[in-house]
Amino acid sequence: MALRYATLSSALTLASASGPRDYSSYKWDDYIEEFGKAYNGIDEISRYAVWSSNMERIKAHNIEHAAGKQSWWMDVNQFADLTDQEFQASLGRKIGRFPGHMSGLRTMSAKELPSSVDWREKGVVTPVKNQGSCGSCWAFAAIETVESAYAVATGSSPPVLAPQTYVSCMGNPDQCGGTGGCEGAIAELAFNYTIANGVPLESDYPYTASDSACQAFSPAVTVQDFVVLPANDADSLVTALATMGPVAVSVAASQFSLYGGGVFTGCTGQTGAIINHAVQAVGYTDDYWLIRNSWGGSWGEGGYIRLSRAKDSVLVEDVEPGDGFSCVPYPSSIEVAGECGVLSDSTYPTGASAASASMTL
Repeated sequence: MALRYATLSSALTLASASGPRDYSSYKWDDYIEEFGKAYNGIDEISRYAVWSSNMERIKAHNIEHAAGKQSWWMDVNQFADLTDQEFQASLGRKIGRFPGHMSGLRTMSAKELPSSVDWREKGVVTPVKNQGSCGSCWAFAAIETVESAYAVATGSSPPVLAPQTYVSCMGNPDQCGGTGGCEGAIAELAFNYTIANGVPLESDYPYTASDSACQAFSPAVTVQDFVVLPANDADSLVTALATMGPVAVSVAASQFSLYGGGVFTGCTGQTGAIINHAVQAVGYTDDYWLIRNSWGGSWGEGGYIRLSRAKDSVLVEDVEPGDGFSCVPYPSSIEVAGECGVLSDSTYPTGASAASASMTL
């Protein structure tokens, strides 16, 4: 069963990279097998009803995509048996703008920068990870960006580092983006923690998707500082991606659940402005931001989403900043820009290197 599940997931990833799958003969039993679902009695009946409704949404949306009315398509994934409200609750993460080190990066003009960047092509991005049911996206966005920063700085392959370190060991006394661990925090705090303590390899501190107690570890990588880019500034993010490496960013992900591929333009209404997820930007073109998610490789385009740049200069109001950019006390509202607020909070570490043998927890 495990082998067949892996094969099906691989097929899903390949299909998502080239276009929508054909769901004309796709059944409930196929979904259960493909995604390893298990239900009990009444729960299965309710899950089936939700899944059936989502299947109709997927098929209707993909008909519009085929007709050229949508730039992106929907796909069946592990979230297809959740309502929109359940999916939003499953994100389980708040973020807040940490008053950290503001950027001294000189914003460069378009003629000074490449027209497109994809750091995957440069070998500095590790395989897509899966945060599971823990609201630890902030830890994944941070650890992935430390991995990439190390690879860029040293010219070596990126190490696979341990997000569980942040989840279990990092404090969050000012409730920046949540109360810590699986209940949320922000990448800036994770970079601050890395400056002081370093982070170990994933193999030395495996991910448990839980608020488990902090364990002693031997750090493998450290950083010297971190940069917070000006909020809602597309030119700054382009400059950082072109000259520094991948960047941890924040987004409103409540409408990502059924994304299958294409250039996403699906953030609409108030929900599309409420920041509730952290991801890693690994590149750009004139048309989209290339974003790495932490929901596994069977979601989206092999674990990635392309966010349209058509709204780079559009500001909208996030009226729930308790799930947004602040530490306590939270402001009443904030402004965010870009598709799904992708330009609202961008940060990356600097001075990544191998940790000294004497560094301890």
